[in-house]
Amino acid sequence: MSESPLDLFVIGAGSGGVRAARMAAQRGARVAVADDAPLGGTCVN
Repeated sequence: MSESPLDLFVIGAGSGGVRAARMAAQRGARVAVADDAPLGGTCVN
């Protein structure tokens, strides 16, 4: 298994987690998101 360094690992892909990940990525951060449900959570669906 190879290592891929990240700047931010977001747990939860609700509206807040997705926004945090997108904002960090737009600023050049290497980001990963993990959730056991579809992206967006319940607030945006």
